[in-house]
Amino acid sequence: MIWVGLVGLVVAGCCAFLARLANTRARVMERTETLPVEEVRALHEAAATAAGAGHFRYRCEVVGQARPHKNGALRSELENAECVWHRHKITRKYEERYRDGNGNRRRRTSTEVVSAHTSSTAFFVEDATGRLVIRPGDEDFIGAEKVLDRFDPHADGGNRLNIGPLSLNLGGGNGTLGYRREEWIVRPGSRCYVHGEASDTGGGLALGAPAEGGVFVLSLKSEEELLRAENHRVLGYGIGAGLAALAGAVLLVLGLIH
Repeated sequence: MIWVGLVGLVVAGCCAFLARLANTRARVMERTETLPVEEVRALHEAAATAAGAGHFRYRCEVVGQARPHKNGALRSELENAECVWHRHKITRKYEERYRDGNGNRRRRTSTEVVSAHTSSTAFFVEDATGRLVIRPGDEDFIGAEKVLDRFDPHADGGNRLNIGPLSLNLGGGNGTLGYRREEWIVRPGSRCYVHGEASDTGGGLALGAPAEGGVFVLSLKSEEELLRAENHRVLGYGIGAGLAALAGAVLLVLGLIH
C-alpha cells in the first residue's frame, strides 16, 4: 500500500507539472501582442536604424494566410499534396514471440515508427498589410489537415517498403502485420496563427522559435480556441493533481499505520 501511495504522489506531481506548463503557455499567449505585419516591419526598421542590423528580437503574434516561400509550394511526401508545411509518420505493426515469467511462449503485438519527417521550409504569413517569413523549424502545426490515415496489411516481398519517393529498409521484417501511414499538411491560403519571436539574426526578418527558449506556436486554430484548450488542460490536470495527491497521501498513511 505504501508503494501505491507513493505512485499516487508521483502522478500528482506529474499532473501539477502539466497544469503549470499549460497555464504558462496560456498566460504567455494572453500577454503577447498580435500585430499586423506592417507594424512588425516598422519595429524592425526602427531597431535597425538605432542599433544596426542583426540585433532585433521581439516576441509577437501574427495572423494571416499561409503562402509559399520564394521557391513555390511544397509537395507532401506520401500524398503529393500541394502545401506550405507537411508531416508524415509511418508505423510498423508487428507480432513477436516471448516467454512470460513462467517460461510459457506467448505472442504480443507491438508497433515501431519506421519513418517520420516534418518539413522545415520557410513560408509566408500574409495579412492586409504585408508578408512575414515564418521559420517553422521542427515545430508541429496545431490543427493541420490530416490527408492520409491508412493501414495496409503487409504483403510478403522482402524487407523494403516503397512509398512514393520513399524507400525504407526495414531490417528484420519477420512478423510484420502491416503499416499505418499518416500525413498532415497546411495548404496555401490557410488562415494561421503564429506566436514566436521576430528576429533578423539570420540575415532577414523572420518569425520563429525564441532564441532563448519559450513558447512557439504554429496553429490553424485561432488564439481564442488555443486559450480555451489550454485553460481546460489547466483545470483537468489541476483536478487530477489534487485527487492523486489526496489518494496517495491517504494510502501512504494507511500503509505506514499497518
